[in-house]
Amino acid sequence: MKFLDKIRRFSLKKAGYISLAVATFMIILHILIIAEIFPYSWVNGGRSESFDAARSTSFSSIIVILFGVVLKLFAAGIVPVKLNRFFGVLITILLIISLPFEFIGIVQQLLGTFFEKCVCSIFAAAAFLADFRIAVEKR
Repeated sequence: MKFLDKIRRFSLKKAGYISLAVATFMIILHILIIAEIFPYSWVNGGRSESFDAARSTSFSSIIVILFGVVLKLFAAGIVPVKLNRFFGVLITILLIISLPFEFIGIVQQLLGTFFEKCVCSIFAAAAFLADFRIAVEKR
């Protein structure tokens, strides 16, 4: 059995829900940073100089996460949409292009603060695995 066939045995919708759960966690984390409830020195590798700098980064992160969530909801079939061949290929390409960036995100989490190493890296790895499953789906 080929490697991709083994990966495709894992449920596409389960992968979508895992990806959605991780995205929800990350959005909540960024909202807590924006609201100044969560210490900004625990995220962004501890490089943010103030809450204002962390707030700006968190707003950008939320926008990127939301774009990815919408894409993955369609790709995983959680939101049933009939995609023609062009949009199916486009979604697959976007998901495959995002995978190296997600892997880099895992490495960044492992090189970051103690909180990022212990908590965020686990969520980043789970998201990468779920998103890899979504990306390799035949459309």
